Amino acid sequence: MGFFKAFGLDFGKRPGQANGGKNYIPLTLFSTESLIRDAAATGREVGDEIESQSKRLAETLINQDSGDVFETLSYSIREIIRNVVEHAQTDKFGICSQYWPTKGRAEFAIIDRGIGLVQSLASNPHINASDDKKAINYALMPAVSGKAFKGSQQRRTHSPWVNSGFGLYMTSRICRNGGNFFIASGNTGMLLTAGNEGKRYFDTSLTGTAVRMVIQTSQVAELKNALAKYRDEGYEIQSKYKEIVNIDPSAASLMLSEDFDLGVWTRLLQKLKTVI
Repeated sequence: MGFFKAFGLDFGKRPGQANGGKNYIPLTLFSTESLIRDAAATGREVGDEIESQSKRLAETLINQDSGDVFETLSYSIREIIRNVVEHAQTDKFGICSQYWPTKGRAEFAIIDRGIGLVQSLASNPHINASDDKKAINYALMPAVSGKAFKGSQQRRTHSPWVNSGFGLYMTSRICRNGGNFFIASGNTGMLLTAGNEGKRYFDTSLTGTAVRMVIQTSQVAELKNALAKYRDEGYEIQSKYKEIVNIDPSAASLMLSEDFDLGVWTRLLQKLKTVI
């Protein structure tokens, strides 16, 4: 899978050299610059390119290009990759993934050697993300971002890909529905699960950020309903912390790619106006 040579041991294949299998994707390196360049070459935004790659990865895992499991995986993969491209300030990141149909479980992991969460959130003056533990907790709050916050100079656009700070929050909620969500940056890692354990911290030593998602596909509800529930709860949290978070009504993290139409945008905008 390229694991050993990824950290310098001269054994096995290079990352990306393994062929993969029916339900797994070996360690594969992506270039942020290449994603941006490929999007520009076709006149698209980088979010569109990430969307295409995420669908391809999800289809490779489950050998399907539609359905609840496909939508859940492609959405979650898309949001995690977007987070790296938009915030990590690194050209390369690695992913690997596997799907176990008989167990009803999918696992996806991503790692980068970028600036990490503390530095990524440092530009937001409304939060105190001064250490890795605080930064991780803030990063998982809905609408908290190092780019989109009250008073920021974020580019105003009608694009669905404008930064919103909802990506990690939404994917972590999906994973906790029978699975789990692990994130690490700097000296702290945090595991989120459903049930009594809830949240656990671990000591780590990592330059950059790593995320691992375990999705219990056998318990995946129809994704639109799940996303609606999670974002409604996110709005409630946002209303309590208006001074530190800022929701942009054109946030792709709030919906599926198939929802990018005028009717949905109009309804979402009206809902946001009643919340903010």
